[in-house]
Amino acid sequence: MSNEKAKKILYTAAFLIWSAIVLSTFYITQRPLFFQVIGGILATAWAITLTLLLLINSAGIGNFFFERISPKISVHEKLILGTGFGLGVFGFLGYGLAAMGFANIPTLLIILFVILFWLLLSKRYREVWDGFVSLAGSFALNKKEVPAWLPPAIAMTTALGFFFALLPPAEGFDGLFYHLALPERLLADKAILPYAIPQFWFPSLIEGDFIWALGLGSERTAQLIHWSFSLLMFALVWEWARTMLGSKAAWWSLAVLASMPSLPWLASWAYSDMALTFYGLAALYTIWKWIDENPKWLILSGMFAGLAMGIKYTSFVLPVFCILIILSFGKNLASRFTTIISYSATALLAASPWYIRNWIFMGNPFYPFAFGGRSWDSFQSEWYAGNGTGIGWNPLELIFLPFNIMMGHRDQNFFDGRIGPFFLLLIPLAVWALWKKRSTPENKALLILTAFSLLNYLIWTYGVIQTDHLWQARLLWPGLIPLAIPIGFGVTLLSDFDLPRFRISFTFAVLFGLVVMVTLLDNSLSLIARGPSQYAFGMELRQAYFQRMQPQYTAALKLVESTPPDAFIYFLFEPRSYNMPHKVHPDPINNNLLHDFYLFEDVNLVINDWKSQGYTHILVFTPGVDDRFTNSYSLVLPFLQLENEDGDYKLYSIK
Repeated sequence: MSNEKAKKILYTAAFLIWSAIVLSTFYITQRPLFFQVIGGILATAWAITLTLLLLINSAGIGNFFFERISPKISVHEKLILGTGFGLGVFGFLGYGLAAMGFANIPTLLIILFVILFWLLLSKRYREVWDGFVSLAGSFALNKKEVPAWLPPAIAMTTALGFFFALLPPAEGFDGLFYHLALPERLLADKAILPYAIPQFWFPSLIEGDFIWALGLGSERTAQLIHWSFSLLMFALVWEWARTMLGSKAAWWSLAVLASMPSLPWLASWAYSDMALTFYGLAALYTIWKWIDENPKWLILSGMFAGLAMGIKYTSFVLPVFCILIILSFGKNLASRFTTIISYSATALLAASPWYIRNWIFMGNPFYPFAFGGRSWDSFQSEWYAGNGTGIGWNPLELIFLPFNIMMGHRDQNFFDGRIGPFFLLLIPLAVWALWKKRSTPENKALLILTAFSLLNYLIWTYGVIQTDHLWQARLLWPGLIPLAIPIGFGVTLLSDFDLPRFRISFTFAVLFGLVVMVTLLDNSLSLIARGPSQYAFGMELRQAYFQRMQPQYTAALKLVESTPPDAFIYFLFEPRSYNMPHKVHPDPINNNLLHDFYLFEDVNLVINDWKSQGYTHILVFTPGVDDRFTNSYSLVLPFLQLENEDGDYKLYSIK
């Protein structure tokens, strides 16, 4: 090598080293914002990408399944119903993998990309894409039939839910309680363990979907999955109303949904209500198709009813109602009997994994209801039932119950279930729609939707008479949302009452638009206050967001983190346990303390039991210590050493 070439290499190396020193010094000290937020941007991109991957794979699985069932099905139905079916498959698969200890990152990714590769290889993705393009195109047709504000309002409602879903899961109480806490525990344990937490034994199909989100490091994907079910629900309402009653009725049906203040909020949380509503609506839609079309639609209806039964116990009303439909529209007695057997078998098969799980691990397929079971006794059962609402059978209270629902008065979770004014305001139009279509083929569908809503309302009413725990308007949603179709069609009939000098249809459209605009503005301001872009682009840390929006739970997280790594913390009056840094046992129905005294009576025996179970610390949510607990709490305090406190929480070690 010549001296000249060696010098060039030396000078080049020196310059590169000097460049590295200067640039690294600059960027270490200056720290450009982009380098600070890149992690947050990538996390958001992964959450959206993972959601799309799950949805595309679900649509492909559903497309394959419906092709094999082969009812006369449109591309829209195949996309909407098929995607819902595919998400159900992922729910079973996710929970099963976690229960066997196989839900690790490599396994989950391999499964997702193998399915995606199959879609590409089989060219099935083209059918999925064509269905999506066709469905999206149907929204562009006949928009001139409705006010100009209506389509953008629908789009904005769904967009608000999407942006809410990009926030951390700080405000969804039940998500922190069990919808996210259960899959988190299952992933950590790599097995099903018999925790004495009754909510962990509710049917867990959607928690199985959330396994994919948490297992692949994206808790926001869990929220986006739930939001995706709201899109499927919107799409099915649109498709059913459009094909049966026309685009105008379909747009107004969606407008009724857009008027619900809580819909974007609830859709964006890691809950199960949107999935339950979609599967219920799908079961009603498919059994309606069965009445006049291919009998294979009955299999689909039973399957969707079974998937709904895999989400919440309260879904029992759905298969019961569908059996009543079979009894009403079956050809003859023998045919009705065999059809009911076939339908019930399909629904039970789809629902059975969760009930078999409960039977094996907790000794009761409906744990903790009906037959009790492991770690459950009469004291627990009575406590869980709660106190009566005070309504009784007072006729005046029952008459005003719909108004109380609309106002959110006495609701256990006000923000979760605000339904807005239009369901109550427009019920007369739904009745008018039934009357107008009484002798037409559409009457069957309108009657099914209205009767299902009425049955759900009656059962919910009976529940709130019995216990204040069921006074939650969002529990009405699976029965209430199908009513949007009769109501939406009823709105189109308002022109029947127009007068030459006063068009009630125009006046109402303006009024409706104003209410929807106020609802959207209110939710938009709430969204702005939470700053989803700040978090989505990494400019606000997750811990900072929790501290800002959920300071109480943040205090609990900090106190648990302050304990030694091998600590085992027993919670009093705190049901939530998601993302706790150390091992904890929550207080799922806020009666841990009283139940322990019920079992052991003597305080020394209570303390000995705590120690025998390995508890090292006690975390107390002090506002929960009301008059019912004061005596028991004072008895255990001498056996505890105060270690730390933060806000409403106190952390004790057991002496």
